[in-house]
Amino acid sequence: MNELTVTVAGHAEREYAPNRCTVALQVHADGATREQAADPVARAVAALTGLVTEMRERPGNPVKRWTFDQVRHSRYRPYSNEGATLPWRYTSAASITVTFHDFDAIGAFVDRVSGFEAVTVADLRWWIGRRSRQKKLARVRDLAVQNALDKAKGYTKSLGYSTFRAVAIADPGMLGLPTPPAPYPGGGPVMRSEMHAGLTSTSEESGPAFTLEPDRISITADVEARFEAP
Repeated sequence: MNELTVTVAGHAEREYAPNRCTVALQVHADGATREQAADPVARAVAALTGLVTEMRERPGNPVKRWTFDQVRHSRYRPYSNEGATLPWRYTSAASITVTFHDFDAIGAFVDRVSGFEAVTVADLRWWIGRRSRQKKLARVRDLAVQNALDKAKGYTKSLGYSTFRAVAIADPGMLGLPTPPAPYPGGGPVMRSEMHAGLTSTSEESGPAFTLEPDRISITADVEARFEAP
């Protein structure tokens, strides 16, 4: 029998639970004067900073990190329905993110900050930390390689070859195969969109009790491999 070359694509996908949640907060106020806009924002930022600092000083600190974007002040000139120029309006705004690694603390935090003047909970973003993500990506890559190997075994066995060896393995497109569609440009191992989830109230009578329901995060990998059967 002649030497046989087999080129295959391997694919793997697994879902994992997130281990991080970033709560994005927007602080905003406007008014007829700069003080009317700035003062509520300054109070809200001070209250949020104090709350986050208090959490970080607790035993078993639930906060991984937090960021604060400085307060921005602006003004604009509105117009009436008739097109007349109206007095200046002033706005103040800031953004704060708080990343939790202890999900049990998120419900009480969101419930509390929702009651702050000028504060809006803009988003809850669930994701996997860098070290954990790298380990999971490595595992999914291994599964993609195993998938390519299983394909090669099937092809060579069907053609009557009993042995074969790997001669090349590469990212998608590097061995000449059509690149499969990928969630993000570049192919290869990726983590699909960091899923979003909200807070669901579990009881209206017992107060602010919430159940976190984060979606699992899908990690996928594609590889190409070439084998030769003597």
